[in-house]
Order: sequence, then structure tokens, then C-alpha cells
Amino acid sequence: MKKLGILLLIIMTLNSCQSNQPKDYISISGKLENNVDSILVITGPNLKKEIKIEKDGTFKDTIKILKTGFFSLTSGLKNRGFLHLKNGYNLTFTGDSNNFYTSFQFDGNDEGSDSNNLMVSRLHFGQKFGSGRDVVALEKAAFLKKVDNYEKGLDSINRVYGNANSEMIGTIVQQDQAFFKRMKDTYDKMHDAVVEQIAKEARLEKGKMAPEFNNYVDYKGGKKSLKDFRGNYVYIDVWATWCKPCIAQIPFLKQLEEEYKGKNLKIVSISTDEERRSGGSWEKAKSKWMKMVKEKNLGGTQLWAGKDEQRFAQDYLINGIPRFILIDPEGKIVDANAPRPFDPKIKEYFNTLLK
Repeated sequence: MKKLGILLLIIMTLNSCQSNQPKDYISISGKLENNVDSILVITGPNLKKEIKIEKDGTFKDTIKILKTGFFSLTSGLKNRGFLHLKNGYNLTFTGDSNNFYTSFQFDGNDEGSDSNNLMVSRLHFGQKFGSGRDVVALEKAAFLKKVDNYEKGLDSINRVYGNANSEMIGTIVQQDQAFFKRMKDTYDKMHDAVVEQIAKEARLEKGKMAPEFNNYVDYKGGKKSLKDFRGNYVYIDVWATWCKPCIAQIPFLKQLEEEYKGKNLKIVSISTDEERRSGGSWEKAKSKWMKMVKEKNLGGTQLWAGKDEQRFAQDYLINGIPRFILIDPEGKIVDANAPRPFDPKIKEYFNTLLK
């Protein structure tokens, strides 16, 4: 009996030692309110893990990673966030799919929970700080005060979650220091440019008069200016023959033309084809435009900006095409970056304006 008692004691001791050993995997569980997707996807170096979401929004699974760090977390096409993962973590969190990631709350105050709650809290605080561009637009004294308050706020959040992964904390502190140093070092160089850019954007706000364009070549003959369309809503399509995304919008643009025929709406396509992509020849650029209009049987009003394309792009802050602009019958901006023809929102726009 003594031998049996000693054996039981040894087994119990071994089991106790094993239970104290850190897990070599991660447990993940929780619940998402208002969920419509069926899986959570965790991706990172050499990893893609799919976790099933039940109909009631609950989920539970385990995962093993090769190296501690940040991993992407997605659900559906739009919901994105990230997790700090380390083998041994037992993560349980809740959230709302309508506010994915920003609504996450991790249970407990162990290393895994504190590490991830810290990052969510930093995101919330960063959203209150505002965009870096708006901060750089402040006068210098206000800028420095804002940056100083932000630095102190982030330091405070780091202290709240004292059990967070120390290596992670060290990394983000270094990144914070580099970020704020860069902001301060580049302020003088960036401030005037940012203020000027904001002023330009303000000129394209809803209700402001749209920048004029004049005497653009009309495919059907003659020339057209923006003022020629007064009394109508104008949906401007800015495109070029070399732009594949622009060409992809053509079928949808034709559908809009057909559906809103006879309405108080003019669809105006403005080609920005220029000499640089036409062997240095403006005539070749014009010919390429006219050829494509004919071949694709493009409808609406087809105009070519010609040598005015750079000024037009500057006036409307066009950094890429396709770009769509909506102007009201008085020549005022409705939306300087309107939805594209394939987007159902554009029909909602038109129906509201033309009712």
C-alpha cells in the first residue's frame, strides 16, 4: 500500500508540473453581435486559419503560430482588424460586427488580453487625435501642444495595460518616438503645402461654384464649355483611352445614359489624352480619342480637354482616373468625387436629385 501511495503521489506531482507548462497553442473564443459572416480568418507569416462563426455569433477554436507578433483578422470583405498572438494565450473577446475591431473587448487582464485591449484602446485614442494632415495644418504652437498631448495619452494607455507583452510595448514605443520625431522634423516643410491643399479642397466642397472649363473639342463638332450645360445636372466622366479602369466603366455608363434619357441630366465624358502617351503629338492624342469614341459607340457628350488637361486636373484635384464629378444646374458642385457608374449609389443620387 505504501508503494501505491508513493506512486500516486508521483503521478499527481507529474500532472501538476505538466499543468503549469505553457500551452504551445492559442485558444480563441468569443461572440460577435449583428454578425452576417460565417468565418473569421486569421492570416500572417505561413498562416491562414479559418474559424467558423456559429449562427448565434459565437466562435471557438485553437491555433498554433511559429512566431509571436501581430496577425491580420478579417470577416467578410469589409471587416478588418488585427490580433497580437503568442502561443499560450487564451483569448476570449466580444464585439459588434457593425463596429468590427473597434468594439472588441478582451476578457481578463493577463498578457494576451492586456496586449490586445491596449491596441484597441490606442486605436480609439488615435481616432480622437484626428488625421495627421489636419494636425500639421495647425499653427506651430497648437501643433506642438497637440502632439505633446497625444504622446502623453499613448504613454498613459501603455501604463494602464501593465501585463501587455513587453516586447510588443518596446516596439510600439520605438515606433511612437520615431513617428512624433518625424512629424516635428517635417512640420515646417509640410505646413504650408498642407494648408494650401486644404484650401484647394475647400473650393470643391458641395455648393461651391465648379471650376469652369472652356472650348473643349466636341466629337460631334464644335466646342463646348461647362456653362453650355447650365440648367441641367452634369455628370462628368474624366477618362482616357489608355485607362483600363475607365474603359471598364463604359457599359455601366451606357446603362445610365439609357435609363436617364430625357431627364434633366447631361452625361459628359472628358478625355484627358495628351501628347506624352502619343509619341509627343497632340494630333495623335486627339485621333486616339476620336477612334475609341467611334469604335465603342460612346454616347452622351464626348469632349477632349486637349492642352488644357493639366489645368483641368489641377482645378479638380484629379490625381487618378477614372474620376466622376456631379454638378448642379447652377454650375455648383454636388459631389467632386461622385460614385462611379457601376455603383448603385449613383442611381440613388440621381433619383433623389431628379425627383
